[in-house]
Parts: sequence; C-alpha cells; structure tokens
Amino acid sequence: MSLSDRPSGRTFTVRHLVDSIGAPILNALTALTAQGALEQPVRGTVLHDPADPLPPGRDQVLLMPGLLADQPAAAELVREAARLGYSAMVVKLRGANGTGLVTEAEGSGLTLLAAADEVSWRHLDALLLSVLGSQGVGGGSAADSGDGLFALANAVSAVIGGSVAIEDLDRRVMAYSSSPDQRIDSLRREGILSRRVPEIDHNLERYRVLLGSEGVVRFPEALGALPRAAITIRAGTQPLGTIWAIESPDGIGAEGERALIDCARLAALHILRNRNASELELQKRESALLGALEGLWPTHETSFRLSIPSGAELGLLGFAASADARGLLALTAHLGHALTRYVVPVRPDASIATTSRAVYVLLPGGGSAAATRLAKGALTSIRSSFGDFVRAAIAPADTDPASLPAMRRETDDILRVTTAHPDAPPVATLDDVRARLLLARVGDELSHEPRLRHPGVAAMVAHDTEKGTDFVVSVLAWLEAVGNVAEAAARLGVHTNTLRYRLRRTAELFGLPLEQPDDRLAVWLQLRLLQR
Repeated sequence: MSLSDRPSGRTFTVRHLVDSIGAPILNALTALTAQGALEQPVRGTVLHDPADPLPPGRDQVLLMPGLLADQPAAAELVREAARLGYSAMVVKLRGANGTGLVTEAEGSGLTLLAAADEVSWRHLDALLLSVLGSQGVGGGSAADSGDGLFALANAVSAVIGGSVAIEDLDRRVMAYSSSPDQRIDSLRREGILSRRVPEIDHNLERYRVLLGSEGVVRFPEALGALPRAAITIRAGTQPLGTIWAIESPDGIGAEGERALIDCARLAALHILRNRNASELELQKRESALLGALEGLWPTHETSFRLSIPSGAELGLLGFAASADARGLLALTAHLGHALTRYVVPVRPDASIATTSRAVYVLLPGGGSAAATRLAKGALTSIRSSFGDFVRAAIAPADTDPASLPAMRRETDDILRVTTAHPDAPPVATLDDVRARLLLARVGDELSHEPRLRHPGVAAMVAHDTEKGTDFVVSVLAWLEAVGNVAEAAARLGVHTNTLRYRLRRTAELFGLPLEQPDDRLAVWLQLRLLQR
C-alpha cells in the first residue's frame, strides 16, 4: 500500500472487524474457514430471527440469535447466507460442536464468527455498528470526521515538514499525512501500514512521558527513529489520543508548536463529534463514578447517577499496572481504554472510571463473585497487549452506595501491595494481602513518626555494613524461629553457641531489648520492613 493511499471505509473487511473487536468478544473460526473470505467487505449488520425468511444481505454481517451451531438448520442458513451475499455469520457455540458448521462455511466461502456466550446479541450488534461507524462505514458522519483528521494531519505536516500521525488511546493510527516530500522513517511506515504503533518498550516510555505532560513534548532521535514532537489530544483532562510529528532537520520551531496545539484542539472536536450515544453515556457514568468514589453525592443521588437498583449487591474492582511495568502512566491510560472495550459488552450496566494510577469498575449487581469473574476474564482478554503486568483488586461487596469511598480505599490498599510484589496473585482480595498490607501501614507510621523507631536497629544495620558482621540476619532468624535457638542456628548454618554469642553481643553493642514479647515484635517489624 502506498503511503499516499488513504484507507477507505468502503473497503473495511471482515478481517478488520475481527481485529478491531478481538477475543474474547469475537473470534473468527478460521481453522477450516476459507481464508479469502476474511477479506470480504462489510457495510452493516443484520440481526435475524431464524423463523423468518432470510433477506438479501450483500456485504452484511448476519447475527443469528436463537440458533444452535449443531442444528441442521444452521448449516442450511450458512449456505443461504453465502448465496445472498453476506460477508460473515455470527453464532454462539454455547458448548456445542461447531465443526460441521465450520466445514459448511468453508465450502460456501462464508466466514463464520463465534461470539462470546455472555455477550448479549443486542450489545454485540451495537458494538459492531460502533466499530463500523468509527471507520466511516454505513454513514457519512464518521467518514467526514476521518477526512477531517487526515486534513489536519496534512496541514500540520505542511508546517513542520515531517510525517504526522494521529492516534487513539489504543495506539491505532486514525489518520496520517500523505505529502509526497514529507520526512518519514521506517517506524512511521510500519505504523501506517499496520494501522497500529509497534509494541516496543521504547514507545511505551515515550507514551508515559507524553500522557503525563501538558503541551508539546520533544523526543530526540533514538533507535533509528527520527526526532519527534508530540502532543496529547484532550477533552478537558480526559485524554482522547495523541499526535506525533517527525521533525524536519531544522526542528519544528514556534510555528510548528502552535500548529500541533491547534491540531490537538481541532482533533478533539472531531473525535467528540464522532462519538456515539453509548460512548457519551459511558463518559457520563465515568464522571458519576469518580464523584461517588470521592463521596461527593448523597446516597440517593449516587444511585440515580449510576442506575443502581435498590438493594443491589455492589461489586467494585480496581485495576493497576504492577511496579515492574515500564511506562506506568501510559499503561494506565491505555488500560482504561482496553478494559472498557472488554467490560461494556460483557456487563453493559457497569460503570468505569480511569484515574492516573488505577481503573475502577463498578458492577451494580452480583457482588464480589461477579467482580471476580469479570476480573479474571478481563486479565485474560488484555494479556496479549499488557502481559502479566496488570493486577486486579476486589473490594468486599456492599448494598449501600455510601460505602463506595471505603470500597475504593480497600481496592487501593490491595493494589498497593499486589503491584509492588511480583509474587502477589493477579486477582486479590484483602484476605490475600492482609499481612503485607499491615506491614506497609506500620512502615507508613514509622516514616511519619521516626521517633518510634529504636535507634539500635539502625546502628546494627550500619555496623553490619561497615564491619561485615551478621547481627541483622542472626536476630531476624532467631525472631522468626520464635526464640528457638537450635532452629535459627540451623537456618543460619552456624553452631548454637555462635548464635547465642551474637544475640548477647547485640544487646551489649546496640542496646536492643529482646527480653519482652512486645519489644521483640517491635524490633522484628523494623527489621522486616528493611527487607521490603
């Protein structure tokens, strides 16, 4: 594809549709289905009752609620759909053996798609139409918005002299400049051709910096990529996407920076204008959830704003990137977007809110059990994009919306522990991390009140560092063996008399009180916190 060949909504294909929605919401059963069928164009959807005659459907996706994949009627409908020009057919397997249906689809040249059982047909249809609309298929407004973004990219490129790309929060390229003499590099070419920015650590770090900054950010040449200037597209404080411009050899200058700022403002208008009613509803719910988690509303107003039924068992989840993940801020912004794409079809009644450190999901029904199921499914869904760097926290269920601030604090506490410890469970409740959280809280108190620390502990640590002695490990081993000298000496690999001598010298050199249980606990806590 030439870089000047703009992607057209008229050639949006079944493959594009599957790639846009992705597993586990929608999967192409391509093991036996003819691969060429994935390249068929798509212009809309048809939600069909199997009891009615099948209407013509040139370039349509056929949704078949109520049809079981192993029924003889299903194979007959596949043949009829292929004859009438349908591009693809969506079924739910619901545990049935779909091998025969896939074989029939292969012979007919029709792509067979499997939808997740838990996603309602109504919301799947809305999701498909939303994706098609965002690509300018089936209506004029989205296409007009896409044309506007391409025009903006070309206008900025004319000022700056380098290739310009406008991306969404999934790092997909929504529009790009196509000037024949623009400065460009292989990384930009790859992003345009694949419609997505390559997943490399270098890029993630740059997104982290950009999404955490205001205004234009400059990035020097690195790893074969030419110097870039970038800016975040925002609606208020909410990020909508990013704009990246390759700089000319002379840099971008003040005029180039103004062009990027103006482009970001206009791009935000284009993107917001293209948002459908369901997206606006999600944004309204996000604002309401953030207020509820902060305790801003009375109970009745929280219930009204978030559509919480009376007496519903509330489930609250928190998601955050672990401490090992590079590009934390960028990951959090992208994480919220990815989780929204998973949660909305599965639980359309959920509310989702993204902050700088975590993503919160409120389920107005089902309590902790539903929250746990959703957390596990979400982590599985996003693993291909985020690896194992995301942790989920489940707050105890409650029926009182006034408890949401307390539930949020509990998820924050759990995430504080699980994101800091690689061996922590990916989905956790307070019971899973209670001891570690207690230690963290004690550490907070000692940080705020250093006078509570026994000075002998710091003196012992300093002595070990300077003299190469082993007092700290010896005292810790003895305390963790609950005063059993033989067990502690065996752990250390020393004679019991050696350990007794070290303990005696600890009292003499550092004045550590180890006779009383409370004193031993206080010393152990301080030493244990040093190991975090």
